[in-house]
Amino acid sequence: MNIKHIFGLSLLIAGLSISLVRAQKYTANKNAHSHNDYLQPRPFHLAYESRFASMEIDVFEVGGQLYVAHERNEIDTAGTIERLYINPLLDMIRANGGKPYKNGGSLQFMIDFKTPGTTALKVLEAKLKPYRKYFDVNNNPDAVRIVLSGATPAPERWGDYDPIFFFDGRLSTPYTAEQLKRVAFYSTAFQQFSAWDGVGRLADADREKLAAYVRNVHALGKPVRFWGNPDTPDCWRAFMEIGVDYLNTDSPVKMAEFLNKLFVN
Repeated sequence: MNIKHIFGLSLLIAGLSISLVRAQKYTANKNAHSHNDYLQPRPFHLAYESRFASMEIDVFEVGGQLYVAHERNEIDTAGTIERLYINPLLDMIRANGGKPYKNGGSLQFMIDFKTPGTTALKVLEAKLKPYRKYFDVNNNPDAVRIVLSGATPAPERWGDYDPIFFFDGRLSTPYTAEQLKRVAFYSTAFQQFSAWDGVGRLADADREKLAAYVRNVHALGKPVRFWGNPDTPDCWRAFMEIGVDYLNTDSPVKMAEFLNKLFVN
């Protein structure tokens, strides 16, 4: 094969990859996940203004209160989940006639329990009870989905809690059919598959390992999210090419701009 044929084949492969990405049409409101959103300069609001699909909230239960923080020693007593997330969300829902986003669109809160989830979940359940209808995706098409991660109750206990709560799945955990209905998506660490720094092209061997995981999860009818991935446009492109559903980022504004430039033409 001469150099012209090689060059032509490379262009064809690149074109197919771009066509695949464009065909799936990723958007912030369907695919963008604001990792550790509470560390943003304006928690909730920055990702919300970019119409993100998902926001991650780490919480510690202390004395019947849920504080938003990355580490226990970083807890600020003013930083409750109500003040930073629930109340701003309710303000938007009321302003938008019962919808999280004015012109429609989905939103979920991924709440990562940093303290034992049985107590924390009961506290959260009580706090959301007055506003339950806004989080009941089973009966309200405009509801905000609550997905629980971290120190959650064991799957066999999920039935003890309000069905408004869904859970972050693990492929290594065997779920019953009923438990699987409560799994919102599957998450795992990017580092299990690759040490790539997110610059240039992901190695083919690593790409195939990631793609195999995605295929296995999709076979269960569930979306995929990786954490700990390089937060770069090259990584976001690679994720889109292999069908990763939630694009994990610590830079919500940059990701929104990236997706808008890629698909709004």
